[in-house]
Amino acid sequence: MSHSHSPAGVPPRNQSLDVLRGLAIVMVLFNHLEPFTVPMLPALSGPAGYVYWHVKSIGWTGVDMFFVLSGFLISGLLFKELEQTGRLHLPRFWVRRAFKILPSYWLLLAVLAFTGATHWLAAGSAASLARSLAEHLLFAQNYLAHNPNGPTWSLAVEEHFYLLMPLLLWWLWPARQPRDSRAWRPLFTAFVVILAGIPLLRLAAAFHGLQVEDFRRTHFRLDGLTYGVLAQFLCRYHRSALEPLRRHPAVALGASLALVSCGFFFGQGHPGMFIGGFTLLSIGYTVLLLTLYLNGCGRWEKTVVVRAASHVGRWSYNIFLWNFFLWALPLPGYRPAQAWVAAHVAWAPGQLAAHFVVFALFAIALGAALTELFETPALNLRDRIRWRARPGVGAADGRPVPSQAPQAH
Repeated sequence: MSHSHSPAGVPPRNQSLDVLRGLAIVMVLFNHLEPFTVPMLPALSGPAGYVYWHVKSIGWTGVDMFFVLSGFLISGLLFKELEQTGRLHLPRFWVRRAFKILPSYWLLLAVLAFTGATHWLAAGSAASLARSLAEHLLFAQNYLAHNPNGPTWSLAVEEHFYLLMPLLLWWLWPARQPRDSRAWRPLFTAFVVILAGIPLLRLAAAFHGLQVEDFRRTHFRLDGLTYGVLAQFLCRYHRSALEPLRRHPAVALGASLALVSCGFFFGQGHPGMFIGGFTLLSIGYTVLLLTLYLNGCGRWEKTVVVRAASHVGRWSYNIFLWNFFLWALPLPGYRPAQAWVAAHVAWAPGQLAAHFVVFALFAIALGAALTELFETPALNLRDRIRWRARPGVGAADGRPVPSQAPQAH
């Protein structure tokens, strides 16, 4: 994921998608600027406080952008294999996903358990130990009344998607030629059921009374990833429907911002998000993704900001995993740097900005290091696995055909 070049036979990375990843992780970082990550954070009031809290509020929607991106990229891998072979090699897909996701996640859990930073590992008895291991190793933490490992709830939602979406495509992919519109009806119906059914579930929950952690539940959030799948589907099989986004990118970007603006005013657990906000976010970020995917970064492509965002996007998985726990871990230099800011920057808005810069730089540096030193070797090991050759799958060694969206790994 961190390589700037592409392996032989694999198309180059789509820079605009890496930029979106970079934007999403910066939004998440700003949302995580709170006393848990920076205990000496100053309190803001007045106009500065108003701006800070509303920008912080929309920062949490970076997770929704990640959901749409994941659905888009992963379905690209699945559609590509289905186009090549007419079927999915499910064990290979799940093994490759495991090599991408699990090593970094397991490392985080091991470090948090060893340091006791979040006390997620309940070792009081054999039963409590087994339960806490099962909850976090099987990605059930987004259904816990209290998830000690915070942001990993969204990783659980994505893991459930990685299990369910390939099964849905394996079941409903048309046996006839994809150009036959009637062959797509079962799959299109499934999309409609998901994209209409989950908002109805959220609506019912909002009127019957929400629980504090309901925004983390998979059955309330899978539509965000499914919008990404729909976006990939349109790009491949109904690209003419996206022509307005290519011809009028400024209008499309404006519409996207308007749709996601609900994040400025409502938090994740607010009834307004369950009544319609999450749907607006998913549609808005889908429009943003498609607009950038179709048009690229244009004249901004070679600017420092776009290049930096692209690099940050490549490291975003490990940045996301570790940023929330910086203060709780014995990370060299982080606490002294934040203490220095608190002692030397008197103006509260300036101090908050400086705290964020320190927080973001440490998070990005740690994410980049772990990507290069831990995630990339795991991916290289994964790519050495030989699968039994099947007609149409790819090279003679049976390895999968590269996807149109190789950056998903």
